[in-house]
Amino acid sequence: MGEFEDEEPGRKDASGEPRGATATSRELPKWRVRARRELSEQYVLEEVEPGSVEAARVLSLHQTMKTRARLYAHHLRQLSTFFREDPAVRGLLDDADVTALKVATGLRCSYFHAQAQVTDAYTAVEWMPLTFEHLRVGDLPEAWHHSLLRHVRRLPEEQVRQVDAHMAGVELPSVSKATFDKQVTLAVALASAGTVPTPPSQSRDVEVVDVNTETGTASLYVTGPIPEIQALAHRLDVASRTVQKAQRAGLEDGAEGPLPFDIDDNLHERGRALSLRTLRYAILVHSVMDIDPVRETSSTYRILVTVPATTLLGVDDAPAMLEGTTPIPAEQARQLAAGESTWQRILTDPITGAHLPVTAETYHPTAQMRLQLRLRHPVCAVPGCTRATVIAAEDDHIIEYDHDHPGKGGQTSLWNLHRLCWQHHQQKTAGAVDPTRDPDDDPTQGDGTTTAGPLETTWSIDGTVRTRTRENTDLLTPHTVEALERAWRVHQRAHEDAMRLHAEEKARPRTERVAEQRADAHAKACPSRCPRRIIPPGPTPDETEPPF
Repeated sequence: MGEFEDEEPGRKDASGEPRGATATSRELPKWRVRARRELSEQYVLEEVEPGSVEAARVLSLHQTMKTRARLYAHHLRQLSTFFREDPAVRGLLDDADVTALKVATGLRCSYFHAQAQVTDAYTAVEWMPLTFEHLRVGDLPEAWHHSLLRHVRRLPEEQVRQVDAHMAGVELPSVSKATFDKQVTLAVALASAGTVPTPPSQSRDVEVVDVNTETGTASLYVTGPIPEIQALAHRLDVASRTVQKAQRAGLEDGAEGPLPFDIDDNLHERGRALSLRTLRYAILVHSVMDIDPVRETSSTYRILVTVPATTLLGVDDAPAMLEGTTPIPAEQARQLAAGESTWQRILTDPITGAHLPVTAETYHPTAQMRLQLRLRHPVCAVPGCTRATVIAAEDDHIIEYDHDHPGKGGQTSLWNLHRLCWQHHQQKTAGAVDPTRDPDDDPTQGDGTTTAGPLETTWSIDGTVRTRTRENTDLLTPHTVEALERAWRVHQRAHEDAMRLHAEEKARPRTERVAEQRADAHAKACPSRCPRRIIPPGPTPDETEPPF
């Protein structure tokens, strides 16, 4: 496995030992925690018949596990070297943003996933060289090393090195998984003993979890200090009981008009108040947030739901898209659309689903352009970034707008606009990321015709890495077009059948048509006088023999 050897054999680690030295050339600490038996080939094959097909397969799986560990170590070494030698980072973990963007293009993963991998690689190679040596030679399974990194992810460098030293005293090539887990837990506890725990005030968080696109539901997960969470639950309980009491009083008195927190407008039909569970939800979701003394923003928050026309017409049950990223069921989309008095039409290319452009002549995009930008960029346009652009995002001119001479700078057009999160907007302004677009795709140039596909952007990251991204499109447009074409074909066939029947009817003798129409009119007027067809008893035509 020479292809997985360290590419820097001359570099030294923190202990002064040459980095990349093998277990035979480096004197490892004596095992403080030993395995009961050495993990030899005979031990691996102990539970299978020697020389059998199963024995060969078990041994092959074991060798594959060791090869995966060496490959994983090689991957970590590459990431650590990339990060350490990146001139834009200078080896500081707090400045790894640009490196993560570069790594994301190579690994085809998100920016946040790449950032986590870079951090883990630096931790494994630079701070935990002793356990990394076991991984490099294949004696530490990849999954075990992942678990080890998860346990030390929140520890400072000094404590991570202590955990590494403790685990170096464990016979890692042979111990069981249970022993490994116990020793990792013990090592973390010993290294972090005496440290002040993280205060609960630093754990306050609210996030959306458990998004279920089939049922159209999601959960709001609130984390914080126990007294604050219990106080919130108590206030919700008191408020819900107060509202429930008011609902009951209004129903008993026969009060007219809306009842408080009647979120479905059906309490009068139900005849009973909502449950406390439902009222807690209604109060939490539909109450006005009190942010005094801060003045509430004048721009209201609008949820963007894109519903295919075929779904609204009932032609099919294609899902709608919430903020261009989350599907919601068709029935839920119809209910949302039915409650709105104004709909806004969005035109898309019938083949690719690309949103057709609109224009503006000022620095600030128009409302229609901002709506389209949200559809085109539901997340930050920088490659790999997954930050949503619903609220905390900024519309950015790819070619800078010239305020003094608007005709000479970048125009306010969808070809020249995209949405960036605030962090990557700053990096773009600083020149760390540089986007460009093909001028041939600009509809304001040449004959003014637009391209059929979505706009593509070429990104230069720190002047060393280049990658391309494509704008978001409506994935349901081809489906909608197909459904409409199918409905049109059905309509055409029905129309052709109706015309054929009409021609056949017209070709019949008039006397025959008159006689038939008079007989039908007589049958409708006097149904009791119509002759009844009597079926004699006996076997039906489908029966070959009597049932007896």
